[in-house]
Amino acid sequence: MSKIFKLDEFGYSVEIGKVAGQADGAAWFRQGDTLLLATVVSNPSKEFPGFLPLMIDYREPFSAAGKIPGGYYKREGKSTDKEVLTSRLIDRAIRPLFPETYFHNLQVIVTVYSVDKNFTPGKLALLASSIALTVSKVPFLGPVGSVEVSKVDGKWIFDPSYDQTTVGSDARVVFAGTEEGICMVEGHLNQISESEFLDIMFQSHDRIKKQVEWQKQIKKELAVVEESYDDGIDWVSWRARVDSFLTLDRVDSMYISDKIARGKNQKSLKEEFNKQYSKEIEESKTHDSVIDYVLDMILKEKLTDRVIDKKSRVDGRAFDEVRKIATEVGLLPTTHGSALFNRGKTQALVSVTLGGGQDEQKIEGIMDEPKGSAFMLNYNFPPFSVGECRPMRGPGRREVGHGHLAASSFTYVLPSKEDFPYTIRIVADMLESDGSTSMATTCGSTMALMDTGVPLKKMVGGVAMGLLRRYSDGAWAVLTDISGFEDAFGLMDFKVTGTDKGICAIQMDIKSKAGFSKEVFESALDQAKKGRLYILGEMQKVMSQSNTELSPLVPKVVTITVPTDKIGAIIGTGGKVIREITEKTGTTIDIDGNDGKVRIYGGPSADLDRAIAWVKVLGGNIESGSRYMGIIRRIADFGLFVELVPGCDGLVHVSNIPREKQRAFMNEYKIDQNVLVEVISYEADTGRIRLKLIEENK
Repeated sequence: MSKIFKLDEFGYSVEIGKVAGQADGAAWFRQGDTLLLATVVSNPSKEFPGFLPLMIDYREPFSAAGKIPGGYYKREGKSTDKEVLTSRLIDRAIRPLFPETYFHNLQVIVTVYSVDKNFTPGKLALLASSIALTVSKVPFLGPVGSVEVSKVDGKWIFDPSYDQTTVGSDARVVFAGTEEGICMVEGHLNQISESEFLDIMFQSHDRIKKQVEWQKQIKKELAVVEESYDDGIDWVSWRARVDSFLTLDRVDSMYISDKIARGKNQKSLKEEFNKQYSKEIEESKTHDSVIDYVLDMILKEKLTDRVIDKKSRVDGRAFDEVRKIATEVGLLPTTHGSALFNRGKTQALVSVTLGGGQDEQKIEGIMDEPKGSAFMLNYNFPPFSVGECRPMRGPGRREVGHGHLAASSFTYVLPSKEDFPYTIRIVADMLESDGSTSMATTCGSTMALMDTGVPLKKMVGGVAMGLLRRYSDGAWAVLTDISGFEDAFGLMDFKVTGTDKGICAIQMDIKSKAGFSKEVFESALDQAKKGRLYILGEMQKVMSQSNTELSPLVPKVVTITVPTDKIGAIIGTGGKVIREITEKTGTTIDIDGNDGKVRIYGGPSADLDRAIAWVKVLGGNIESGSRYMGIIRRIADFGLFVELVPGCDGLVHVSNIPREKQRAFMNEYKIDQNVLVEVISYEADTGRIRLKLIEENK
């Protein structure tokens, strides 16, 4: 038997018990004509995994919008970047909200079955997932609510339509939270101040609390009973042993500035513990991964207390201190631009390539028709960057997510297509990693773009913030530029990118099951701003503005505007003419049929001038006095028909042939002979071109 629950203020409705009866939890969620199914299934793990094996899969089949996928393979394949990003967003919001000793295999699948552009499905997927978990047997410490906001014409809009997030918007941010506070943030903004961001975040939390209360009422009415779980591990005893083992001296031994040396010391601590309690481990048949998990858990707690007590981080830095920064530009000689950005033990090598419109990334989604993206940022995380050996496959979810965060930082600072008509591709390779690689990517990308000569409106820098909270009394400390080690034992991973004016992109994950006060967020944002400004200052010591000239390797681009009714002549039947132009001149050509703009791109070996002349003639951009090297295609008794460019001929009347050759011109000139001609007149309405022959020595 199914039940329908509504939250009229938001236009939400969810039906429980209608579909997916064999899942542990299922929510048939609707807003307007957008419908999603979120399902949850949990199974005991066969072996202790050492982490919560949570899998999140968000899918947007084209059938939801009444569309058939493009290409030859007419079904959905691997997840799109958008699906991956939405899956990561859900994961980051709910992963901390399970008991710390719950390790069952857990999978959440959200599928869009109908889509309405007024109610985009991505922002609803997290809420639907939370409902499915809330009504399931899984011991979920939620519920979680989610709100999307967009800034249009200076006003903040809650739950905007698709058009409001894509046309004329100065911000798009998704907030997620529990009843206690915000637990996840992701979005891009047009250099918005920290105070304005904080205001909209807490306004969003007010709406989130209403969604959480609604879910609690659903759970109560359905009388949901959570499953009890027993993995057979004596967590209390092992916690007590580890707590006794990790004396103050052993905790202080982690105060080592070098990442590699600290890692070796941590490994030695584990070996020492295993030796001291070898008998207990053997008798209880406790797996090594259990010991590792408890050691890490207690070490995090004790290190947190110690760092706050000593007011010093494990690498010796002050709470607001940024690691040493070094930047180099122009180190890759055959790229269009490059930069090497170092911050501590994190190193990013970034290159930039410029191309034409045909190099744009083609994107097809359920919300709109296929379109091109003229800006791409590809983030790579090879295993050697952390001293590991593992197979190198295609980009994983980490690569997609970190690349998206860095790319979104440039949404509002890149030049317009009219001012800079190039396709931009950035490739960022992490050569070494000790945390905050996405922020190193952002900084390195800024430097590489400026080295290329891309006219950025502002320089963009980024910094990752962390938070420690002492378990005994709740005292807390915000950390600037967290290392990988600090990210692992901290309660917050707060990445902020921006200019000296304001925030450009933000991503925050809260690992605490309780929320933080406004004071904590104010402190984190203020400290992040100071850190960002310091980093930008270090970057400006190397370059403070973009190069004024592009590399000679960059294709030159010329933009010509032609009447829209002439575009067909430039393209030709089946694209025959434009193919001939590009093949014979070595150029690429992009045409905008809406405004008649024709962009011609040519590298060092291209005959750009010939392509320009060709397009101008076909587009009717023919000026009196212009000269062309043409080819005689037909001879008549009244003159010569000369091909200025393939597809366009003009007439040289006999009277416009040099006087000494007029009488015998039919014998003087031959078919396919090259001749220099000058335009006398051009009739745009008829397309007639009057020419005169020019002796090449004149």
